Amino acid sequence: MDIIQLFNDSYDRCNRNDEFLDIFYTKFFEKGKRFKQMFDGVDMEKQTTMMKASLLIIMLASTSASARANVKKYALRHGKDGLGISEDDLSIWFTCLLEAVAICDPKFDERIDEAWRHCFADGLQIMREECG
Repeated sequence: MDIIQLFNDSYDRCNRNDEFLDIFYTKFFEKGKRFKQMFDGVDMEKQTTMMKASLLIIMLASTSASARANVKKYALRHGKDGLGISEDDLSIWFTCLLEAVAICDPKFDERIDEAWRHCFADGLQIMREECG
């Protein structure tokens, strides 16, 4: 099975768990009070919907010029002139995402971890360059 198929299957299993992104946000908020404060007053149901779309766009950055352009827009909104997200914050964000995947994907293993890292590498690199 190729790495993209491993990712797609894992993402599918995660999305079958209604708590996938709730688990992610719980993990993320546990990493620091300021992360939780960023979302004070935010409609988390709407945020979760936006997060699902963002995940797909970041993942597609390696294969789509349109997705890369959207990731750059996200990065500018989230970077130093927007929300003030740093490269370290992005690393924490992705670590929390992988922690949620490990909980929600019953087949999670090193190969699936590698598939997620591979599929998000280009999108996260764009985010780092634009945010940093």
